[in-house]
Amino acid sequence: MSRLVSAALLLAAAARCLAADAPALAAVAIADTSTDADQGPGPGQLETVVVQATRPGGPEVSPSGANAYTATAQDIEELPAGRAATLSDVLAQMPGVAIDQNQQIHIRNTEGPQFQYQINGLLVPLDINTNPPFLSMLNPLFIQQLDLLDGVLPARYSYATGGVVDIRTKDGCQQSGGELSLLAGQRDTLQPSLQYAGCSGQLSSYVSALYDQSNMAFSSATPGPNPIHDHTSQGQAFGFFSYPVTAGTRLSLMLSAAASTNQLPNVPGLPPQYTLAGIQSPPPSAAINSDLDFNDYLAVLAIDDSPLPHLSYQLAYTEHAISQRFVPDPVGELVYQGVASTASHVDHDHTLEGDLTYAVGSHTLGTGFYAGEYRVSVTDSSLVFPVDAGGAQSSSVPLRIIDDSRADNILLGVYVNDLWQLTPRLRVNAGLRWDGLTGFARGQQLDPTLNLAYAPSAATTFHAGVARYFQIPSLLGISPTAQAAFAGTTAAGPPGVPTPTTEDDLEWDAGVVHRLTAALSVSADAYYERTRNYLDTGQFGVVPIFAPFNYGRGHIWGTEIAARYDAGGLGAYANLTAGMNWQRGVVTGQLNFPADELAYIDSHDIVLDHQPLYGASAGASYRWHDCAIGIDGIYSSGLRAGFADLQTLPQVVQVNLSLQRDFRILGLGVLSNRISALNILDRTNLIRPADGIGIFQSAYGPRLTIFDSVTLRF
Repeated sequence: MSRLVSAALLLAAAARCLAADAPALAAVAIADTSTDADQGPGPGQLETVVVQATRPGGPEVSPSGANAYTATAQDIEELPAGRAATLSDVLAQMPGVAIDQNQQIHIRNTEGPQFQYQINGLLVPLDINTNPPFLSMLNPLFIQQLDLLDGVLPARYSYATGGVVDIRTKDGCQQSGGELSLLAGQRDTLQPSLQYAGCSGQLSSYVSALYDQSNMAFSSATPGPNPIHDHTSQGQAFGFFSYPVTAGTRLSLMLSAAASTNQLPNVPGLPPQYTLAGIQSPPPSAAINSDLDFNDYLAVLAIDDSPLPHLSYQLAYTEHAISQRFVPDPVGELVYQGVASTASHVDHDHTLEGDLTYAVGSHTLGTGFYAGEYRVSVTDSSLVFPVDAGGAQSSSVPLRIIDDSRADNILLGVYVNDLWQLTPRLRVNAGLRWDGLTGFARGQQLDPTLNLAYAPSAATTFHAGVARYFQIPSLLGISPTAQAAFAGTTAAGPPGVPTPTTEDDLEWDAGVVHRLTAALSVSADAYYERTRNYLDTGQFGVVPIFAPFNYGRGHIWGTEIAARYDAGGLGAYANLTAGMNWQRGVVTGQLNFPADELAYIDSHDIVLDHQPLYGASAGASYRWHDCAIGIDGIYSSGLRAGFADLQTLPQVVQVNLSLQRDFRILGLGVLSNRISALNILDRTNLIRPADGIGIFQSAYGPRLTIFDSVTLRF
């Protein structure tokens, strides 16, 4: 019946559009291709040497020779979910990006935390990328333009170099006006939002807020359309304010806060695994009541100045606090898993960064620094059962294990860079960077980078380069003393090194971007990466807070093909990706593996489960009269699974569709009504296989889900 109702809603929306004869409104028009890139780069910002994309997945080449794929606010609006889409959904439409369970993102076969965010030219703290992200501190509502930079990056970037998600926020003096929106639909979904941009004299202000609730906190643990025990309530607020003190000096303040409460989904019909004193009839597995909650607060104060015609700098101070708290069901988790942990992890950090750029002749010289203090505290209180020498439960009376730890992690980095226009057609980027980390983990490294961009014609740009990278482990992980604390209990793991180390990578990348016609651009890119101490994240026990660990040696390869078409009212894109990540040996965090699997990995190369061997994404949007239609989809040949990732999961296909009609209301503005359908084929897409309860469960993509949203722009 629900499928019939969904189909009826879509057909009714289509019929209204076919009957329309009014002029098309601008609310969902194809985006203007002009951008601030034409004004030249500021400190830490990249201009383009090809063309600015107007659809997600569009190819570009940055002046340093890195790959750049762009999505504007209008591109996001044209996706089937519109601005209600998550940031993960936007990124998934770009080459080399794969979505894992719980909206986790992998870029170019790297682990989820191995990329970083930049907002308005400023790097934000590394721990802002929570795992899983849920309602991220960053969402598409306040994005004016998003660029995904990957490949060989300039020396300004380090620590998490799988890619850089570069975001420019909306500005009150450039996009004034307001918007009220209400989205509602299946799975108990309700999402009201508000945004307003204004300009008072020279003071620019932009604010947004949204609330979201649904029964889709995590990826569903069951194949049916309705997850069991998977409710989420989330809220997010954002503000950006800027003021020009003088003609060349601008102060800016960015504030953001996010919070969420999330149930962990359950699987019905599982048999109890342990005996708990005083419990004769254990609760069914479908009734387990566990929660994972997040809080995230960010403040960035920055100054940008150009004291001389060819000299500019930016300086920024950031304060950030993030917390994760897991609250277990003490009876249910002890009976089914043998451990019930109340875990609270808090990271309060302070960062200072600065960049200086000086243009002289054909050279653009740059230098800068990054200094961050990440103060991490871990408070874990766990109920576990004792075990005998053979690992079997020896008592039905649980023990309480207290495991608290603190660490002040200090991260320092400095760089120099030269962007040299060697000839009118050839641009060379060379840089050198030093980084050091102390605290939870230790390491230091000196990293060179070299990249070339060659444009034999206005329509074609080749690029190639090599760089060494220094990457740090996630600082919000399981306590390094947990392994010793849980020895002799049902939460114990194999012996090993509990503290991770830094990762050392050497990457080669080469590609080409070509404009076939005024409307059609294509690109191809290939990369190879040699890794040492490759960082991954595992899960200690059943607490869904992840612990970093290191593989020994490995290599990553991949290739990407992208195309974009934009003419008249039609915009379309398509991306193809292939690649693998091979690793051998586990040098830290052995507690994440059973003993037999650990022995196998130490003697065999294994394929990691970060991306499928083959992946694709595609989409299109079209406006006719006052109606618009959008469609997009993703394909995955299946992630790896099973013992040592020797198995391949089934293919994943998800196609989404939207229909929108706009109405102009005198005295109010433009009212838009959109019906969106996720997974219109209603496929059962298995993302992760089953393995226990809680986060160890199966993870399935969403089934057919219909939303209706009403938006008033004024």
